[in-house]
This record gives sequence, C-alpha cells and structure tokens, in this order.
Amino acid sequence: MAVRVRYPFLGRRTKGFDIRSKWFTALYDEIRKRIPTEILKLYYLPPSAFAGPLYRFQMAMFERGRAITHIPSQLQSFLLRRRHSAPAVITCYDLSLPSTLDRLPLADRVVVPARQVRDALIEAIRLPREPDVIPLAVSAAYRPADVERGRDVILSVGTEQARKNMEGLFRIFARVLRSTPATLVKVGARSDARPRLEALARDLGIADHVVWRDSVSEEDLIRLYRTAAVTVVPSFLEGFSMPCLEAMACGCPLVASTMSAIPETVGSGGLLVDPRDEEAWAEAILRVLGDPAEAQDLSRRGIERARAFSAERSASQLIRLYEEVWADRGWG
Repeated sequence: MAVRVRYPFLGRRTKGFDIRSKWFTALYDEIRKRIPTEILKLYYLPPSAFAGPLYRFQMAMFERGRAITHIPSQLQSFLLRRRHSAPAVITCYDLSLPSTLDRLPLADRVVVPARQVRDALIEAIRLPREPDVIPLAVSAAYRPADVERGRDVILSVGTEQARKNMEGLFRIFARVLRSTPATLVKVGARSDARPRLEALARDLGIADHVVWRDSVSEEDLIRLYRTAAVTVVPSFLEGFSMPCLEAMACGCPLVASTMSAIPETVGSGGLLVDPRDEEAWAEAILRVLGDPAEAQDLSRRGIERARAFSAERSASQLIRLYEEVWADRGWG
C-alpha cells in the first residue's frame, strides 16, 4: 500500500489548502504530484478552554484508514493527542510562542525549517527524537523579471508582531529620510499594534512616506519584490524568513537581520546587519539606494543563494520522512 498523508486545517481560517503560500504550499504542490494526499478540513471552533479537546475529538473521528497526519504548523499543536491511531508529523517554524511547544513530544516526528530552530527546540523541550531539518521553498513564480526597479522604494513584508521589529524599522527609516527621499511600503495585515505604529510614524515625521498595504495578492507581492529598490527584514526572531527567500528569488536587494535563523537562510545573498544597530542599518539601506553597483551585486547574490532552496528537494526529503514513519508503523 502506497504512503498516504492527510493535512488538517481549521475550516474557517483557510480556503482550500493555502494558509498564505508562505509556509507549506510550495512543498505540498510538489508532494501531491508524487503520493496520495488529502486535506482534512476541521470545523472551526471559537477559542475557549474546550476548543483543544474538541479539535482532538474531531481528529479522532476523521482519522480513518491508513494515512499519516501531518500538522503543518506548531500553532495547531493542540491537535496532537496522547493516543492517536495514525502516525503524526508536525512542522515547527519557530519558538515565538512557547505555549505551542508543550505537545510536540506527542508527535512521531517534528520537522523544522532550519538548523537554528532545531538547536533551539532541543534546548527548550525534551523530544523523543531529534527534529528533522527540511528547508522551506517558494514557488517558481518567485523569479526575476526584466522590469525597472523604483530607486527609492523600501519594501517590508510581514506581521506587526514585536519580534518583527517594526518600531526599530521606523526609526531606521527616519534616519534614511534625513539623507534621501524614500518610500517605505509595509505589507502585512493590520493588527492591534497598528495604532501604536501609526502614532510612532507621526512622531518620527515619516507618516507621509509610509504606504500601508494590509493585503495583497501573490501576483502583486511578486511585483513589489521585482520593483522595490530593497527589501528589509530587521526581525529579532525568525524561524526561516520567507520574505528573505522571496526577495532573493525575485532578485530584490536584501538587507536582513543577523539574529535567529535569518543568516542561515540568507547566507551570502544579502547584507546582514545587527538590528540593534539602527545607525548601521540606515547606512546599509542608503548604500543600496545610492550605489547601483552595490544593488546589482546584491541582486545577483540573492538570485544565486535562492537556488539553494528547492521545493522538489524539500518535498523529496519530506516524502522520505513519511516513508520512514510508515515503515515504523509496520504498514506495507
């Protein structure tokens, strides 16, 4: 019997499979070409003390027949049960929410996107087996195009969580504006932090130079990467950083943080600067904006680095992991 895998998702929060094309979609698109897969769409439950047990009850009802259950994010670790009829695999992207790690030892295998996440997870929690490192990837749509880049457009893609260091980025951008005209395009959903960030932008005198894009299509996002002068990722904590890979794959010059897993993803494909050194960050951005040769070199290095990440290779690694779990269960 061939290896089969099911992927559970919470119905209200997803359309089809895609949970934002950031984490797992490129890998899934490749996996489903090779082995039988199934989307297990769970009924959405409002957050409460009973939500976790009720979700686990749903899983117990839906897990029929022989198939591996792969939970695509540690944010849904509450789906893991102490006794499960199907082998369970879960992907852990980062340790930003420690409460999501408690149930990870209940999984047969834990997948992480970077060695840095593996090492941090091993220190944080006792697991029955060392996590498997399988990098993320982007779809083939993320590629360079022969279009003109804006000379002064700075692109930031991500949430407004504190770990993304948006306040630091605004202060850095204010420094940049003292030396050259520029526009910061901020792509990411509005959150409870938005009023505070808007107030900071006004206080810094940069409000008229910040463009808020709460939601963009993937086509528009790729266009932004292709036409921005530079992408900036000043985060304190990232488990992989898809915006870094997306920018490099599209040939957008990248300035990124030296912290957490970002250097492992970026390698030599971008400028790496300590996000606590805001003066150095401003200088790096100004260098990219003011020196076409520097920008062109970063673009070339980013494209070359992005080739190290392949949906085909990572999907093959995941399928091998599934086959090992399948064999451990004694299914043939």
